[in-house]
Amino acid sequence: LDYLFKVLKDATKTSVRQCLKHRSVLVNDKVTTRFDQPLMPGDKVSVLTLKEARPAAKPQGDIKVVYEDDAIIVIDKPAGLLTVATVTVSERTAFYLTNRYVCEADAARLKKKSFREGRPLRKKTIFIVHRLDREASGLLVFAKDLETKQKLQSGWKNVQKKYYAVVEGTPKEPSGTVTSFLRENKLLSVYSTPNAHDAKLSTTRYRTLRSSSHYSLLEVALETGRKHQIRVHLSEMGHPIIGDGRYGRKTDPAGRLGLHAFRLELSHPVSGKPLVFESPLPPLFEQVLKKDIGA
Repeated sequence: LDYLFKVLKDATKTSVRQCLKHRSVLVNDKVTTRFDQPLMPGDKVSVLTLKEARPAAKPQGDIKVVYEDDAIIVIDKPAGLLTVATVTVSERTAFYLTNRYVCEADAARLKKKSFREGRPLRKKTIFIVHRLDREASGLLVFAKDLETKQKLQSGWKNVQKKYYAVVEGTPKEPSGTVTSFLRENKLLSVYSTPNAHDAKLSTTRYRTLRSSSHYSLLEVALETGRKHQIRVHLSEMGHPIIGDGRYGRKTDPAGRLGLHAFRLELSHPVSGKPLVFESPLPPLFEQVLKKDIGA
């Protein structure tokens, strides 16, 4: 433990201890949970992120295509599904499944047009515009060509993004704004810091939609899009999102992170036409709130 405190000096002592508890510390490639694990010169110590250490949650459903044209495709991503590939997951991602959908749809259209048998199909590749945490669900936009991707990303600060968040407790103020500098530590956890050096200014707005005995449903809007921004800001308010073990939740009534990207407002990258996409409140969130009222 003393060695971990030394090498992970930008992480809190609590989060370092959690690494041992959650079996994410390896000595010579073997997991250890001992705080007094003896070390010898030449030993290899590895620290996995909590995400890497825990088993991947099974996606709650499949992708749903919300909108598609020649330039973009918008999907509704289920919780538990990565946006893009990692070292351990390459195929079961939102990117992979959406790209496969586009390829299969194009192949079907070509077949209907009676193209001569054996003509090679152009391999489609979609482009990532933004991401959602694996544990979160909701709306994701992909571009169908590089120019569209660049246009969307260059104007992404003008895109209006809103989320549903089910949190523990009820915020004292029914609405408000949270602003802080966010920094990421070596364990890939994000936290607020008073020091602007190597940190990013982040602003989150929230509004309480309704509350039950122990939980509240918030509408959250991002003015900046930092990693884990909503999760950190709500946790530091004293109202962590349900199911968010990384950022201090005490309960997990839905068996998943209570965060859903439900609304996107943007201008079409080609036509300039305003587009609005919405995804309904996940039934699990509704069940948690209704059950809690009756508790």
